[in-house]
Amino acid sequence: MAAALVAPTRRPATNAVVHTTAMFKLSLHPSACADATTCLQGAVSLLDGMTMRHHDQLGGVLVSYSNPQIEQNQTARIVHMAGYVDVYVTASVKVFKPKVGKTLTGRVNKIGVDFVGLLVMETFNVSIAAIDLPIDFQHNPVDEKNVTSQGGCWESASDGGGHRIGFGTVVTFNVKKISEYDDVVHLIGSLAEDGTGSEEFLFGGIGGDGAGDDAGAFNPEAPGSFEKPKKQPKTPKSEKKEKKEKKEKSGKKRGMEGKEKEGGEKREKKRKK
Repeated sequence: MAAALVAPTRRPATNAVVHTTAMFKLSLHPSACADATTCLQGAVSLLDGMTMRHHDQLGGVLVSYSNPQIEQNQTARIVHMAGYVDVYVTASVKVFKPKVGKTLTGRVNKIGVDFVGLLVMETFNVSIAAIDLPIDFQHNPVDEKNVTSQGGCWESASDGGGHRIGFGTVVTFNVKKISEYDDVVHLIGSLAEDGTGSEEFLFGGIGGDGAGDDAGAFNPEAPGSFEKPKKQPKTPKSEKKEKKEKKEKSGKKRGMEGKEKEGGEKREKKRKK
């Protein structure tokens, strides 16, 4: 079996998945070449067995395929000393093509005293050694946020666990190395680079570098923003007491002025009489 990329078309991809068109050379048993229908069925059976495996000709793992078609106007050639027939088939494919130095996202599925294990796309295994974790990370055998989790968690010591990675945590990591054995891909990752770590820490406003550090801050240029009324500073007790005394003195003064005015009016009336 062989495959060759034809007219690749890159689209916005998630986790290094590339959409393209590929041509496969498949060796079918003569019994599967009776007509075009049985030939296509035989090709589909072989393609199904090629999915989720690494293929050098594709440069990655064949995740899925669609719209397979037998190439027309081809001459079926019987493989010498094998008795199989070579047939060319084209199909639209999705290929997982990670690259060293690029960042991917995965979910933690294992925690150990010297590593963190992830799954990318719930399928591809990733290992991150303790030496490739942030320098202030330490292993906590008990995950306080998930006490049923085996293996505990890894957390930052400098801020009391502000950056935490435990079972089920979604992590953005850097691809350090790609290994392939028996058509199965395994990734070696790193969290030592900037912009890597728990997505909750990076984008949830936790810690100093989170994208949500300014969440809730007043922005006068943002639509719908409003400024909260400023709180009046509390008045010291001595100032309150002074205001109260002034108010009492002012009241007494007005009372005395009123009495003096009333007494003057009475004396004036007596004088007139």
